[in-house]
Amino acid sequence: MRVRGYRFAPPVWGVLVLLVVAGALCTLGVWQMQRGETKAAILAQHQAAGKAEVRPLAAALSDVATDDVQRESLYDHRYRVAGRVDGAHQILFDNQVFDGRIGYRVWTPLVLDNDMRVLVDRGWVPLGPGGRASPPDPGAPEGRVEMTGRWRSLPQPGLRLGGEHACEQQGWPRVLNFPEVAQVRCQYASPVANGLLLLDENDSRGFARDWQAQLKRMPPVRHYGYALQWFAMAIAVAVIFVVVNLKPNR
Repeated sequence: MRVRGYRFAPPVWGVLVLLVVAGALCTLGVWQMQRGETKAAILAQHQAAGKAEVRPLAAALSDVATDDVQRESLYDHRYRVAGRVDGAHQILFDNQVFDGRIGYRVWTPLVLDNDMRVLVDRGWVPLGPGGRASPPDPGAPEGRVEMTGRWRSLPQPGLRLGGEHACEQQGWPRVLNFPEVAQVRCQYASPVANGLLLLDENDSRGFARDWQAQLKRMPPVRHYGYALQWFAMAIAVAVIFVVVNLKPNR
């Protein structure tokens, strides 16, 4: 190709490298755009759910299918639940960071009138004095209580390695790391709802918690900014490729 005294004749391998690199950068840009849109949708859903009336969780659970499918229709709505605290059988969700410190999130079961257990995430506690060799034993309210919070699905890791986890049954409180619902349910004799109730932040019966911390650290606009950077890098690579391969006619 000749353009005003210059010829543009890049090697075939160079064109292939450009396509691969620019395509990868554009893919990252699209991925960040999608993440920004997802965060925006979550924020909108959170705001809408926060304005809605608090619902009874027991009734909501009975209105949806009782299988292992995540109950998307319940997600992020505020619910109240009444039941008996099973403080002797709490779960410590391992490898959780709060203000730069490693610890656990405390999942406390509430036993409903129909004998189903609902796990209430009461927030974060630090490692005990003995480290991982001696997990803390966080206290729990006693007797029958009523708690209010937002319903979420069980946390998922960015990458889950290996197959199904064995049913760990050694000591209470039990330390689990990103358990699936089957692994949670095998800890108890009675049914367990598939999800978590995130205890309201103003409830004194919980521990350290800031449920919107991740959204605050990475709002949608930041993802859009990262997407713009990836697209700009793709354009820059293409411009450099053209400049390097544009030679004057001799």
